[in-house]
Amino acid sequence: MEVKIMSVQTVKQPTNMKQISLMIITFILPLAILLIPTNELFTPQIRMYLTVTLFAILTFIFGNINQTAISILLPISYVVLAKAPAAAVFAPWSLYIPWFIIGGLFLANVMERTNLLKRIAYNSILLTGASYNGIIWGLSLAGVALYLLIPGNTVFPLAALAYGLCKALELETGKETAGITMAAAISSLLPGWFIFNANWGLLTGLGKGVAGAVDLTWIQYLMYNSISIVFYAFMFWVITKMFKPAGPINAKEYFKGELLKLGKMSFDEKKVLIMCGMLFVFLLTTQYHKIEAGWGFVVFPMLLYFPGFNVATNEDIKNVNYGMAIFTASCMGIGTTAGVLGLGKVVATVMLPMLAGKGVMFIFGIVYSMIFSLNFLMTPLAIMSAFTLPLTEIAMSFGINPAAWYMFIQIAIDAIILPYEYVLYLIFFSFGIVKLSDFVKFQAAKSVLTMIFVFVILIPFWRLIGFLMM
Repeated sequence: MEVKIMSVQTVKQPTNMKQISLMIITFILPLAILLIPTNELFTPQIRMYLTVTLFAILTFIFGNINQTAISILLPISYVVLAKAPAAAVFAPWSLYIPWFIIGGLFLANVMERTNLLKRIAYNSILLTGASYNGIIWGLSLAGVALYLLIPGNTVFPLAALAYGLCKALELETGKETAGITMAAAISSLLPGWFIFNANWGLLTGLGKGVAGAVDLTWIQYLMYNSISIVFYAFMFWVITKMFKPAGPINAKEYFKGELLKLGKMSFDEKKVLIMCGMLFVFLLTTQYHKIEAGWGFVVFPMLLYFPGFNVATNEDIKNVNYGMAIFTASCMGIGTTAGVLGLGKVVATVMLPMLAGKGVMFIFGIVYSMIFSLNFLMTPLAIMSAFTLPLTEIAMSFGINPAAWYMFIQIAIDAIILPYEYVLYLIFFSFGIVKLSDFVKFQAAKSVLTMIFVFVILIPFWRLIGFLMM
């Protein structure tokens, strides 16, 4: 189960007519914004900001220019071309989110090298019996266990685990492989609905320009989203019904054999677990020491270099995908820059008259539909970067709690139909053991069930506990 963290455009691709067309669109559409006249509301600064931002987002969508290169140039362009204050543009680097990503990727490297990731996953599945249904429910446990340790960084190990398991059991591509793969996919992503993660930090950073700081402790985040745990479990039950195997499957001997290959837990693995225990104590006591939880995911993993631990190697930190942290900080900069330039107020001024007299549920419904539609055209990060600030401005004008709003957006971006819409789901599909028809059937069902859950259960739950409104 080797984890490969890859950056965009690592291999030079030959140019063809489609790429040329996409490149022309990438440059022409942003330049067209410069033709729009300015006024007191739509200032020259905002016009240039939108030009630069649209260019960056188009490159993220089309993947026609290296993502990290654009991420480096984006904040510089805001300062040089849009005349935005550097303090606002580069403010995300003073927050924990980019460092949180570096710390998480680093810890994932250490846990992978020491075999702790495999050991946790294998034991989780054996705990539930290792039958077909046992594998599905075991993946649900493994997903939560790993997400607690490396939130947001479980996609690659769980994708590799699902693929390796299907091949080891010699399963033909069909319902069994679809069920196992989709279970691994949601076990790597849906725990973020109730476990503190980088997407939450990203959204709070993007909306900070209009909502100010939104600070929740690790425990508060879990409490306000505790009802989502029920939906998480429900989706695994759906998988067991939607993708019933043609015959009995028993992987107990396979996982026992894999654990035997790993041998007894090494001293290094135990030291990593001790460090994780220290991290959890830190997370559980945030209400007392008042340090943001995200910093813990940076500081404690780095202790693995210190005397007493001495677990991490130079390769562990060298192999971190720093481009992902740069990309995330640049996306956050889209929001902080928009805030300081007043773009949120511009959008709110235009849209609020159209929404006058509408109820809170109507606002949630419109935004859910908008994000679901945008998923066909933009990546989730691009959607969050471009729309979080103006949407938060609108939400707050209706008295909606920004913390609840960010949680809602995080759930809405997961509502997809096709693999290309969300690269993290695409990773699972790209292993080639899930039919497109099975993928679409499951994701369509998940999107419908998510919508029902959000509007029938989650939002009323938030209203009941006094979390929905400010």
